[in-house]
Amino acid sequence: KALNFINPDELSMQCILIALNRFLQEKHGSKMAFLDGNPPERLCKPIADHIESLGGQVILNSRIQKIELNADKSVKHFVLTNGNIITGDAYVFATPVDILKLLLPEDWKEISYFKKLEKLVGVPVI
Repeated sequence: KALNFINPDELSMQCILIALNRFLQEKHGSKMAFLDGNPPERLCKPIADHIESLGGQVILNSRIQKIELNADKSVKHFVLTNGNIITGDAYVFATPVDILKLLLPEDWKEISYFKKLEKLVGVPVI
């Protein structure tokens, strides 16, 4: 919910209580947890640092226009909206599920692994 980006003096506790009440009504709601800081610093930065420590490159603020495939349906490269081409041995990109569905190459849509994406529904707050 990104509630930790709002100054506590400017946030009604009602917002937090509504969110907690909803999560606690879920089957595994009692297993929820909170980060001990903001997500970019406590979640994203350690992941990026790990990728870079292994020789990888983290590219931020770049939008993927298309995933180009090789003849064997493996990733050839990513084409960014600015025209740049990104190549690598392995790829990870963070995107909302609705955008992922749009970017998914036609050749992958019939693969059982990717067919599972049809059941995922995007959530506006993520």
